[in-house]
Amino acid sequence: MEQLKLLWELQELEREIARKENDLQNISSVKAFHALKKEVSDLQEILRGHEEKIDAAKKKLKRSEMNLQNTNAVIAGLNKKLYGGEVHNNRELESMEKKLSLMQVEQSALEDEILSIMEELEKDELESSRLGRQGKEVQEQLQQIKVQAQKDMQSARQELAVLGERRTGIMEQVEGPLLQKYRELSGKMQGQCISLVVGGYCGICNVSLPSAFRARILTPGQLVYCENCGSLLVLGD
Repeated sequence: MEQLKLLWELQELEREIARKENDLQNISSVKAFHALKKEVSDLQEILRGHEEKIDAAKKKLKRSEMNLQNTNAVIAGLNKKLYGGEVHNNRELESMEKKLSLMQVEQSALEDEILSIMEELEKDELESSRLGRQGKEVQEQLQQIKVQAQKDMQSARQELAVLGERRTGIMEQVEGPLLQKYRELSGKMQGQCISLVVGGYCGICNVSLPSAFRARILTPGQLVYCENCGSLLVLGD
């Protein structure tokens, strides 16, 4: 009887260990840590995108400014020729005036483009700055919750270690063949397989057991199973 009681204790201990292991994956501080870690990662990804956009805008701005500088130089040259008395041929003057008009249109377009780029660049830099501050704040929160998560995880693992030692101690007391039988039953029933009988009822399926079962359970070396759920019966009262 004592051996069967040990088996029941082993079963209940292993169920508690399984619950603790499941709880280990759902510790609130650990879940909060992983959520914040993802938030930091997402913010960093968004920030990288803005920085790449800013870098591309700066390069585009530089090209546009160089193009505007070249255009301004061409316009200045045309104006000098047109109004400096260097050209006297009417057809050549007309051609230069047309070219000047086109260059002035291009000049205006480049100025508008530069202004637009600068406005967008300013917005992106402001957003990048905001994201940087937000990322820093979340990173600080992450470090704080990390400390708590580590403490909670360590505490849970210590509890599991204690339970594991208790389980080892019980297993060392149970006879080998009986322990093997328990493992076989546990595998077949995929859950509880040792039932503690209290008040004449099976502790697993709650079916009332015949009075004759009590005598059979008390018989040394005899294994008695519930006729309803198939669990191995252990007298609890």
